[in-house]
Amino acid sequence: MRKTWMTLAAVMLLTTLGAASAWATDVLGVWKIIDDKTNKPTAYVYLYMFDGKLYGRMVATIDEDTGLVDDTLATKKHVADELAGDPPMCGLDFVYGMQLKGKDWKGSIIDPKDGKVYDCTIKRDGNKLIVRGSLRGTGGLLGRNQTWLLAGPSELPKDFTLPNPSSFVPVIPTKKKK
Repeated sequence: MRKTWMTLAAVMLLTTLGAASAWATDVLGVWKIIDDKTNKPTAYVYLYMFDGKLYGRMVATIDEDTGLVDDTLATKKHVADELAGDPPMCGLDFVYGMQLKGKDWKGSIIDPKDGKVYDCTIKRDGNKLIVRGSLRGTGGLLGRNQTWLLAGPSELPKDFTLPNPSSFVPVIPTKKKK
């Protein structure tokens, strides 16, 4: 009888670990960012794992007027001039240090336009991610949500090849000192 209970406990533990692993990989891949104010797409971000944490690297930006990709990792035309070193927008790890807490990812996000850092929570909802940036220390109460949509390869330019995220090493941006 004791062996039966131990076997059952081991099966339950492995099932739980498998479910946690499924949640962990559930957000990986390329997502299209939808601006919460204009409701228009602004960029594509590649969510990837590094040393057990989730990071988000911008891989392409979208022109606000045309809705077409106007910059990629290959061209790096636009810079985040509010961040130290004026890094290119494409290649920027603006989501970082995210850890799985239950079914949500929690960590930090930096706004490349103004250099402000916010607490971040990411939740999956079907083919969408709800990404909440909130003022640090408010427990998520003071902030706003963005919707990110699961992106398909056909949405990116034909000559653009997605890099292998296993080659990514995060570089955490900081706000420029004035």
